[in-house]
Formats: sequence, structure tokens, C-alpha cells
Amino acid sequence: MTDSVSDGISRAPRIIMLLPIAFLLHLMEEWFADFSAWTLVALGTEVSSVRFVLINTIAFVVFGIGTMAAIRYPRMAWFGVSFAALLGLNGMLHTIASVGLGQYSPGTVTGLLLYIPLSALVLKSFATRLSVAVFVKSVLFGVALHGLVAFMAFF
Repeated sequence: MTDSVSDGISRAPRIIMLLPIAFLLHLMEEWFADFSAWTLVALGTEVSSVRFVLINTIAFVVFGIGTMAAIRYPRMAWFGVSFAALLGLNGMLHTIASVGLGQYSPGTVTGLLLYIPLSALVLKSFATRLSVAVFVKSVLFGVALHGLVAFMAFF
């Protein structure tokens, strides 16, 4: 199967299939490094283990379905950009937290090694597949989704 279809609309590049895998590895790092306890100590408010599992279970299902839809249906290709933007932002925020607070933020390793480079590759691969307007809106949607997840986690 190719990445383009007869009407000139591009499908999402297959590299986006790596995003849910990176997400799962990142969640494992956060879980085993006790992200919940870190949030209480570093940020003064805890993301409970129950809330962490609930939010990330829903997110994983949504991202899995969205990734499959983006690969299967050209009109859903924008989802890959949104997902990559969300993960790239998350990787940057973990890095900033670690540097700014002078301590390891659970998720920084996978954020630096997986999220940031993989997101950059995915975003680059979409640069010629989507119109500028759709690309920008998709990035902004990914940033907004990250904000929604943060709101759900902390409030």
C-alpha cells in the first residue's frame, strides 16, 4: 500500500505507528519511576495513581484508534500531526522540568530519546502531505490536547 491515493490526498506515513509504542514505553517509565509521587514532591500536587491509569488508558485507546484511522483514511491523516505534537511537547516539558527543578522528572528519558526525535520525524514527514493550514491546526490541536490532559491530571 502506498502513502497516496488516486485523488491526490496523502495518507499518513507509516512511521506514525511508532507513536503509540513510544507512548506505551513512556507510560512505563512514568509508572515505574513513580510519576505520582514526583508530582506531589516537585509540583506540590499529586496526580493520583488511579487518575494516572484512567487518563492514560483512555488516551492510549484514543491514540491507537486515531493512529489506525490516520493510516487507513486519508482525511484522518492530520491526527498523526496532532499526536506527534502532543508527544513532542510532553518530551520537552519533562526535559524542562528536570533541568528547571534540578531533579529527574519521570518520563524524561523516553521524552528525550523517543518523543522528541520521533515527533520531529513525523512532523517533517507530514510537511509536504498536508496543507499549511491543516498542519498548523493539527499542531495546535495536539498542544490543546496536552493542555486538556494536564488539566484533567491536576484539577
